[in-house]
Amino acid sequence: MGKLHRLSSFFSSSSLSSDNEAKKNNRRSLAAFSTSLRSKDGLTNGSSVKSDGKTDATAPQTSRMVELAQQISKATEMVDNYFQSQGLPAPSFDVDAPLDYPQLPEDIQKARLDIICLTKELNRLAHGPRESVRWGIWEFLDVLSLAAVNHYGIAKHVPIDSPISLAELQTKTTLDPVNLARLLRVAMTNGIFAEPTPGFIAHTAASRVLRDDEAMQSWIGFNGEDLFAAAAHVLPALEAHPEATSLTRAGFQFAFNTVDREPMFATFGKDPMRAKRFGRAMVSLTGGEGYEPSYFVDVEKGGYDLRDVDEKEGTFVDVGGSHGFICVDLAKRYKKMRFVVQDLPKMIDSAPKPISEDPQVAERITLQPHDFFTEQVVKDADVYYFRWIIHNYSTPYAVKILKNLVPALKPGARIIINDHCLREPGQENPWDERVMRRMDVVMLALLNAQERTEEEFKALFAAAHEGFVFQGVRRAKGCRMSIIEAVWQPDKVEKKEEEEEETVVPENTTTAAAAEAEPKADAPAPAADAEASQPETA
Repeated sequence: MGKLHRLSSFFSSSSLSSDNEAKKNNRRSLAAFSTSLRSKDGLTNGSSVKSDGKTDATAPQTSRMVELAQQISKATEMVDNYFQSQGLPAPSFDVDAPLDYPQLPEDIQKARLDIICLTKELNRLAHGPRESVRWGIWEFLDVLSLAAVNHYGIAKHVPIDSPISLAELQTKTTLDPVNLARLLRVAMTNGIFAEPTPGFIAHTAASRVLRDDEAMQSWIGFNGEDLFAAAAHVLPALEAHPEATSLTRAGFQFAFNTVDREPMFATFGKDPMRAKRFGRAMVSLTGGEGYEPSYFVDVEKGGYDLRDVDEKEGTFVDVGGSHGFICVDLAKRYKKMRFVVQDLPKMIDSAPKPISEDPQVAERITLQPHDFFTEQVVKDADVYYFRWIIHNYSTPYAVKILKNLVPALKPGARIIINDHCLREPGQENPWDERVMRRMDVVMLALLNAQERTEEEFKALFAAAHEGFVFQGVRRAKGCRMSIIEAVWQPDKVEKKEEEEEETVVPENTTTAAAAEAEPKADAPAPAADAEASQPETA
């Protein structure tokens, strides 16, 4: 999905406020919220503190709810004070409110994330376990209402500066008045549209996004119509094929009656509207917080340092690279390197010409048709790069992609995977953990694919060839995507073979890794149409 992988608004938060505040739809500053939650003097880590500074173990213990309220209050004051000191408008649901947060200093960004995560926890505590579970399952109905509002283009029919009657709004759609009203009123519970007086609909900041942001419209359309249906069919898919490795036996195929016929990308390839929508959805994802390409390109932000490759005028191959947006950004930074962007013919043919307005950049980037399920054709490059590619495939396919590099590799060649890398539960902040775990299930629903841990990435390289020497995983602050790296060092394999040359191995012995490396019999080898292609510029 080249790419699905960038998946940002469906998984990211655009508000610092609780659901109750959303319903009020006002323009209060964050300070107004924090005032009511001001920390009480004399309370530290849940214990009462005496005047001499010692803890009184006999005093009543502070509840988790009060602790959360105090922490939320502190974080809210930090963010609000920053906004006021910088002359920035306070976060608001009003139609003219800013739609994105500005770049925040690290401590203010942390406070903002604390607000998002801690209010979620406080909300669950206030509901209690049974009610949280009971009504939590109904979140899919919020998706349904949002998908319907987006599908019928309701936001475009509501004037930006004045309310419109439901009766008049209905004449602009094919929905009947009752269903229009009921779907809108569910969306309103999430701050999307408002009803300032009975029977009249007005925009909020969130509904304005649906009106003006074409990439967001596509993101909602893809998630609400393609992914939503696929997710609803994951259970039948798992019941029938519990191994969940085939590209043609995922929830998506069960939803759209293409089981054992074609992967998702091939289905989209036959439907220009859906293909275009998917491409724009990925644009929305990659523009979302935590997925910006700058986290890979800019060394100052913790990105990958390619100065040594640049000095020797080396070659960087972006495998499945769509229209080459990463290579364009890299070529602006590094002035000597050469770049090859590989993707399927349709994607390469649709790329901008020239790929960059800067001749010095464009002349160093070559667009090349290539299917990464076939042998790599660019020999002796310095770097082979996969962004939002490997997570699109189950282990048998992912290993095959890596194996196809081997004939082209020179000693010291680097293989870089730019994907999520899952940490142990609880090691992420709660919001990022939620986003990344959801993405993992998205991959299951659409492609029988997965996000992976560091050990799972290491195992992929080991299964592909002993010559891949795993270099580990790192991630820039503020980014959700990791840089996973291996280096091709066949000399180590040759040395090992020399040491073991007298070891007798039966001819019919097959290692578990080798068996795992090939697609199973129930997972048909993908045709070229199955390859994920970068959709950012589609």
